Amino acid sequence: MLGSVGSVSGLIVSAAKQAETLQAVDVAVLKKGQDVDKANGEAALRLIESAKVVGKIDEYV
Repeated sequence: MLGSVGSVSGLIVSAAKQAETLQAVDVAVLKKGQDVDKANGEAALRLIESAKVVGKIDEYV
């Protein structure tokens, strides 16, 4: 009987460790996505800044 209790608790500990690992992976993926979004936003702002036209834009082309 004690052996089965030990194996059940071992399964619970294993499942908890697996859930913790999966959560850590999820957080790492989320942070990487946020970093990519930030880099894309900064690149878009640099592109907009570099494309500014000094003077008047000819609307009648």
